[in-house]
Amino acid sequence: MLKKLLFGIWGLLLIPLIAPVAAKWLAEHIFSDSRGAATTVFRDAIATPAFTHLLALGQQPWFRFAVVFLTGVVVGVALEWLSRKSGERKADRLRSLGWKFRSLSESLRLRTASPGWPDNARELQPAMLSLFGSARKFDLWAPNERAFQLPDATFLCEYLRCVGKHLEDGDFDDARKEALSWRPFLDQVKRNS
Repeated sequence: MLKKLLFGIWGLLLIPLIAPVAAKWLAEHIFSDSRGAATTVFRDAIATPAFTHLLALGQQPWFRFAVVFLTGVVVGVALEWLSRKSGERKADRLRSLGWKFRSLSESLRLRTASPGWPDNARELQPAMLSLFGSARKFDLWAPNERAFQLPDATFLCEYLRCVGKHLEDGDFDDARKEALSWRPFLDQVKRNS
């Protein structure tokens, strides 16, 4: 409500600034027919005094200050609103990413319940690699294809489940910390193999 009021007041303050252009356009297109009695009466009785007052108001120093000040406020409010909307979209994308993490964790767990890792999860690898790429775009640590060389899928299942839970809950800082906490485990397995 306050934002609408602010934009409304700002719009009204712009009228005296637009008045010279509007007066010129009306004079050239509407009031140019000096033979019409109605046109002459309207121009002389209403339009000319109204534009004269608007032009005088637009020349006042306090008015110019008010327009500049309110323009700054309007720009600030608009930028804050855009930033909040952008943040909300990013949060929605991260929550969606979290859901995909957890869903993929469950799919991987079900596939690897029987022996045969990593062959029994080969068709999930492209989806996981794509998901890891998406995670990196949000500055989340994610394993690479070398994680498929681990002795079993426990690491990937738990990584996806834990990080996905934080993302779904909207705990983005915790998700980043959680993701990074898994890195030493993968590095240690790589050194041992």
